[in-house]
Amino acid sequence: MSTLDQFPTEATQILDADIMHLKRGTGVNSDKFINGANVKAVLGKSIIIENPVLNDDLSYFFISVPITVTKIRAVLVGSATPSVTWTIRHGVDRSAAGAEVVTGGTVTTGVTTGSDITAFDDATIIADSWVWIEITAQSGTVGSIIVTLFYDED
Repeated sequence: MSTLDQFPTEATQILDADIMHLKRGTGVNSDKFINGANVKAVLGKSIIIENPVLNDDLSYFFISVPITVTKIRAVLVGSATPSVTWTIRHGVDRSAAGAEVVTGGTVTTGVTTGSDITAFDDATIIADSWVWIEITAQSGTVGSIIVTLFYDED
């Protein structure tokens, strides 16, 4: 019998009161117990925009539950000193101006590991909202920009 056969059901939701047993190797420090309150999923959505240009206005995703943005990471693929200024907007009406996660947007120039944005002006996105990205400036040779938005469900 395999180890998995001993546990015929799987948890589809982890509750705060749940206690999980982790076993790694043997010995005194091989058994660890954590409760559900200490388990947190990392949620994120990525978008790749090829050949971004000024005034690109692209739908990113729709979210049916309220969320809070916790981090945004962006990186460019390009050469000749690439630079893209972009902003993420959100709102229930996609045709309206929406609210900006970072007022005035963010400038990305990195082509290696990317850069993190962790300070926000409006990180709370209500349920049933559209999230979109706008390119407000671009210079140099930019093949693409990759933006990943990390969030917690409220």
